[in-house]
Amino acid sequence: MGKIIGGAIAVLVIVVAVFVGVVYFNLDKIIIAAVEGYGSDVTKSEVTLAEVDIDMTSGKGGLKGLKVGNPAGFEEPSAFELGQISLALNVEKTTGDVIHITSIIVDAPKVTYELNNVTNNLDTIKKNVDEFIAANGGASDSSSNEESGDGPKLIIDSIIIQNGQVVVKAPITMNKRIEGSLPKLHLKDIGKDEGGASPGEVAAKVVDTIANSAMGVVTNLGVGKTLESLSGVLGNAAGSVTKSITESGAAEGAGKALEGAAGTVKGLFK
Repeated sequence: MGKIIGGAIAVLVIVVAVFVGVVYFNLDKIIIAAVEGYGSDVTKSEVTLAEVDIDMTSGKGGLKGLKVGNPAGFEEPSAFELGQISLALNVEKTTGDVIHITSIIVDAPKVTYELNNVTNNLDTIKKNVDEFIAANGGASDSSSNEESGDGPKLIIDSIIIQNGQVVVKAPITMNKRIEGSLPKLHLKDIGKDEGGASPGEVAAKVVDTIANSAMGVVTNLGVGKTLESLSGVLGNAAGSVTKSITESGAAEGAGKALEGAAGTVKGLFK
C-alpha cells in the first residue's frame, strides 16, 4: 500500500511540475491570447498585442504593440495605441488560475478620436463595452474564448497611464489633426475583492477609463461629439460674418467678422 501511495504522490508531483512548466514557458502566449481574445470581444474591434516579455525570476517585463482597432464605420486604423507598457508580476501569487500583477505603467499612449456623420469612435467603443458588461457580466462566451478556454483571472494592484495624447480627426476640419494631452490616470485594486477579474472585465475598465478621460479632453478642445455639432461651431462663425456685413459697412464689417471667425477656427487647432 505504501508503494502505491508513494507512486501516486510521485505522479501528482510530476503532473504539478509539468503544469508549472507550461505556465512558466507559455505565460506570454497565455497573456497575448487573453488580451486579444477578450479585448476584441469587449470592444467589438480588433485588439492586437505584438509581444509580451516577462522574466519569471524577477517578475518584471513589458508589453509592446498593444492596439485597439476602430469599430466598423471609421477610417483610422486604431482608436487606442497604448505605447510602451511595463509591468511587475507577483510571481509567488501567480498560478494557472490567477495572474497577480503588482503594477502596470502605460507610457505615451495615443487615443484617436474620429468623427463620422452620426457619432464618434470612442462613444461607439464605450457603447460596445457597456453592452458586453450588461450581457455577459464581464465574461465572454464567444467562439474565440471557446477555443482558448476561460483563461486565467487577473488581480492588478495598480495601473498608471501617463504622458498620453489625444488626436481628433474629422473630415470637416479638412483632416487637420487637433491634439490635446491626456491627464495622468491611476486605477487601483482591479479584481482584488473578487479574487480575480476576467480579462474582459479588466479590458472594459481600462478602455472605459481612457475613453472617458479622452472625451473630457475633446470637450475642452471645443470639438463636438458629432460632425453636426462641430459644424455648428464653424456655422456660428460664418453667421457672424453675415451679421457684421449687414450691421456695418461691407468691407469693414466683413474684415472684422472674418477675424473673429478665423479666431474660432484657429481655436480648434491649438
